[in-house]
Amino acid sequence: MYNVAILGYRAQGSQHHAPAFARLPDCRIVAVCDVVEERAREGAERYGVPAYVEADEMLDREEIDIVDVPVGERFRYELVMKALRRGKHVFTEKPLVAGDGQFKIQPADVPVARELIDEWQKHDAQFGICFGLHASPNVQRVKAVLAGGELGEVRHIQARTHPGPWNHILDLVRFLGGEVDEVTAIADNADLSNKAACLRFENGAVGTLSFCGEVSLQFQLKWVGTRGEATLDNIAGTATWHRHDSLDVTHWQETSHVKPATYHRLFEDLIADFVASIREGRPFVADGWAGLRHVEIDAAITESIRTRRPVKVERYRPDRGRRPLL
Repeated sequence: MYNVAILGYRAQGSQHHAPAFARLPDCRIVAVCDVVEERAREGAERYGVPAYVEADEMLDREEIDIVDVPVGERFRYELVMKALRRGKHVFTEKPLVAGDGQFKIQPADVPVARELIDEWQKHDAQFGICFGLHASPNVQRVKAVLAGGELGEVRHIQARTHPGPWNHILDLVRFLGGEVDEVTAIADNADLSNKAACLRFENGAVGTLSFCGEVSLQFQLKWVGTRGEATLDNIAGTATWHRHDSLDVTHWQETSHVKPATYHRLFEDLIADFVASIREGRPFVADGWAGLRHVEIDAAITESIRTRRPVKVERYRPDRGRRPLL
């Protein structure tokens, strides 16, 4: 049985993270902490556990295995670091850090995110990031098709998204396309609310990624390989794929996953897999390395917009500890 502490009880914590952990048979919530005492008490009463307003007090007093940190990006670093330094398993939201907000990641955010990775590497603990699309059935299905080699090696990625899923889609582009080596990006305003990037991948593929408030869909991503292509539409929506030498197209959709409750299910499925990775002693599909790579790529996009030049994505590879997942 894993003892779980909820460190932050606003909307994400109260509506998604805490209920997902509470539903797992091998987890129990043992404490709730929030800087707003009313919120902390609300969560504590719901789960019949102690309430705290000071993170250090909770972490020092309670017997805790997993610390869930669903707080805003401006407060994430300090609280995640407190848990990591105590050697706890940590699950948190994305991006890892963002001083100017989650859609304006800056180069200055990169060394801060790397500090979290350095601390994580000192401990035998899991560090999970809430990239929920890793648990989306249509993404999992396409990932399996790509891994099977039927569509060949990746040559091109096209992705467009509404602002909301931007962080998820940037992570998904890497998850399906490989490590990003260089970006060239533009935006039409200082708020970066309408931007596009050209990507060059380490494996030689290229791609495009655009972010626009006027896009009516959540997102669309097309993966083009040497033998075929696959398309993903929307969060837990549909998927299609076909070989270049055939007119037969496979359409995949599970209707139970396109209902409003899908959003909640993604949290449940991803958090269940995070706990399973602890239990089984295996890497988690959306771990701290995925969180760091996202910050590194997004910061490079911001820098390219600012300088109007291509920017190399410098990927952190510390000499010690576990190697990043590819």
